[in-house]
Amino acid sequence: MRKILLGVLPAFLALAVFDASAGYVPYVAPAVTSTQVGGYDQNGDNYITADEVEEELREDAIDKVIAMQKEGASQKEVDRVIKNMERTVERDAEKIIDILDTDGDELVEPKELR
Repeated sequence: MRKILLGVLPAFLALAVFDASAGYVPYVAPAVTSTQVGGYDQNGDNYITADEVEEELREDAIDKVIAMQKEGASQKEVDRVIKNMERTVERDAEKIIDILDTDGDELVEPKELR
């Protein structure tokens, strides 16, 4: 199971809210207070990049699609959510980094998560 980044995970997940009837809906969350980079730092270098956030958003989308299918959503609804996610996930990951990256180096360091 993926590591969960306490404190940061809710903020990142809130940016990738999915609703079966509305599709992929980007959301801007409140400031993050955790100082751990945990599961989002996939390569263990203590920095979070837009690529790492994008990967997490894609994994969240896959989880949502699976849940939609289990709930009996039509393939058309599932395809619409996937299409909307593909169109916006890269931009959303970059927005998350822009919000958290206070020094403009396109990396989120542990000190920026305080």
